[in-house]
Amino acid sequence: MADKLARSRTEIPDATCWVDADATELMAARTAMNAAGGPKISLLALLARICVHALARFPELNSTVDTAAREIVRLPSVHLGFAAQTPRGLVVPVVKDAGTRTAESLTAEFARLTEAARESALTPADLTGGTFTLNNYGVFGVDGSTPIINHPEAAMLGVGRIIPKPWVHQGELAVRQVVQLSFTFDHRVCDGGTAGGFLRYVADCVEQPAVLLRTL
Repeated sequence: MADKLARSRTEIPDATCWVDADATELMAARTAMNAAGGPKISLLALLARICVHALARFPELNSTVDTAAREIVRLPSVHLGFAAQTPRGLVVPVVKDAGTRTAESLTAEFARLTEAARESALTPADLTGGTFTLNNYGVFGVDGSTPIINHPEAAMLGVGRIIPKPWVHQGELAVRQVVQLSFTFDHRVCDGGTAGGFLRYVADCVEQPAVLLRTL
C-alpha cells in the first residue's frame, strides 16, 4: 500500500473538485427499502450503485494510463475498491464486477470483505484488480478530503459525513441531511469539464434517487 501511494503521488498529476449535496431523499429511499423487508441495504451499497451508473455515463474515468505505450486504456468492467480501516491500517478491498450487482449483492459483498479485512483474512485476489475507488471517509466524522488516487486507477470518489444542516429547499430554509462529495482524478485522463460532469451527476442522484430509474 505504501509503495502504491508513493507511486501515485510521483506519477499521477491529480486534481480534486467537490460539491455539497442534499442527501435527504437518498436517506429516505434507503429507509423505505429496508422497511419493505428482506436483507438490509447499506448506504455504501447505494452510493456504489450511483457510482457505477455515473461511470457508465463517463467511461473514460474507469481507465488506467499505460505510461510505456503512452495511451489511456479504458476498462470494460467496474471493479470497485473501497477503503476499509483495520487494526493494521488501511486496506482497499475490491468488489469485482460492481456494475452488474444489485444493491443487495453489493451490501453483502461489502460486509464480507470488511469482515475479512478486520480478521486479516483478505486474499491477494480481494485486494487487486480495482479500476475505481469509493472512499467513505464520513465514517471518521469528517466532511472532506483530498485523497491520493489508488494507483494505477484514474479517479476516486470521496463521501463525507451526512449531517443535518441549514439548506434552501424549494425556496425555503430548512434543515436537510447534507453531504460533501469530492472527486479526485488523474488530469491526464480527463479535464475539469468531465470531472465536474461526473461529480454533478453523482450529486444529482444523491439528491434525487429517482434519476437512477432512467437507467433500469
